[in-house]
Amino acid sequence: MNLPLFLLGILLILALSTYLLRSQETVITALATLVMAGMAIWLWNVDLTIPERQLPFLSQSISLSSPLERFGFTLQLQAGAIPILCGTLGLAAVTFALALRTQHGHNFTPFALLLLAGYVALALLTAGPLSPPLLAPLLFIGLSSLSVFVLQAGRPIRSDGPLRMLIPPVLAFPLFLIGAWYIEQIPLNPQDLTSTQTAAQLLALGMVLLLAPAPLHSYLPDTAQVAPPLVTALLTLLYQLALLHLLFRLVSTFPMVTQQTPIGLWLTWAGLLTAVWGGVAAAGTAHPGRLWGYAALHDWGVILMVLAVPGVRGWPLVLFLYSLRAVSMLTAAVGLSILEEQSYGFIPERLQGIGSRMPWNCAAYLLGGLGLVGFPLSAGFTGHWAALQIAAIDDWRIAAVVLLAAGGAVFGYIRMARLLFGPILDPSTFRENPISALYAVAGILISAALALAPQLLDNPISRALSAFSL
Repeated sequence: MNLPLFLLGILLILALSTYLLRSQETVITALATLVMAGMAIWLWNVDLTIPERQLPFLSQSISLSSPLERFGFTLQLQAGAIPILCGTLGLAAVTFALALRTQHGHNFTPFALLLLAGYVALALLTAGPLSPPLLAPLLFIGLSSLSVFVLQAGRPIRSDGPLRMLIPPVLAFPLFLIGAWYIEQIPLNPQDLTSTQTAAQLLALGMVLLLAPAPLHSYLPDTAQVAPPLVTALLTLLYQLALLHLLFRLVSTFPMVTQQTPIGLWLTWAGLLTAVWGGVAAAGTAHPGRLWGYAALHDWGVILMVLAVPGVRGWPLVLFLYSLRAVSMLTAAVGLSILEEQSYGFIPERLQGIGSRMPWNCAAYLLGGLGLVGFPLSAGFTGHWAALQIAAIDDWRIAAVVLLAAGGAVFGYIRMARLLFGPILDPSTFRENPISALYAVAGILISAALALAPQLLDNPISRALSAFSL
């Protein structure tokens, strides 16, 4: 058995099994947590110099390097894909573990596993009818369509926010398809640089659209307002991790994208606009979920700006920022999930003063959100400070504008803290469950540890850089 078939088979079988047993929500979520964590740990320790690997507790061996070929597509494990696969499965394991304490609908776990199979296939894709980076937008359309069902999470919500996830890949795919045609014309007339330049511009523009900067950003705050917070965090982090890997594969496969286009300038301005809009909009919203979404948008804008920095300097900081982003988003989602449940969907009267009954979950929500805007003593502070220093080298005004935008988001969180910890209006509000409080404390401690000792991420990031050949 080859490894791609094993991974996809496990995910699809588990998705089918959990769907049939979906009424036992806690049991299937716990099972999915254990399987995803086990697969992530096993993959992290895989040694590709050994052609075969024995499966734990089974007599079956796995061929690590053998490809899976079906319908003109080739899936094969490469060294660079291992950190992406481990990150994908690890995020799923953590989210499933956190979801044990909240209700996310019977269909969440099976649909999420099906979505994971799609992201695993995308990371393993090495050949197809077109070059894998050129096919990726079409695959993102399918993944985004499935994400809409996952975000529904078995409960009726407005679908217009989740459906907007489809806009960036739908806009980008025709550009990639036309760019592929121009790439095929290059060998026919090598002396004519028009085809090369046109293809590079189409691919660069398509990639910027896929990264969903403002004004293509609306799916993130809208989804954060209506969908379950942990589901929103998982799908957002999976999608953006795949996008970062795709960007690297694109510029590595087609160097003309960076040589023939000002993609660095485009990313700088797209990131600046996104970061500014996220900060300004966060200052004007009073909805806890939407505030979290705009803070995450501001953080994504900072990452886009760092993507414009040349490889050796930029990619380590991008991965560092993404790691801190994952910790902050999940920490905020832990607290926000309980707040949503106890306030019956963020009813203002129920939120007023709820911090006196649920101090740890409120603190987790606030600290995680502030980490997304780089507030001091939060997980994201060191990453944002490093990004601002790099931006200030080229133009201090850009760094100043981003810092002011972050101040707007901080103002939004100060106002939210006054609401949560103000006088209580509904004395019938339940006190937080000890286990949910323990989850919140764990998130707070992890965020505080990364704020005080960011070097804890050095080893995972060094390993993850292998996915970017650095």
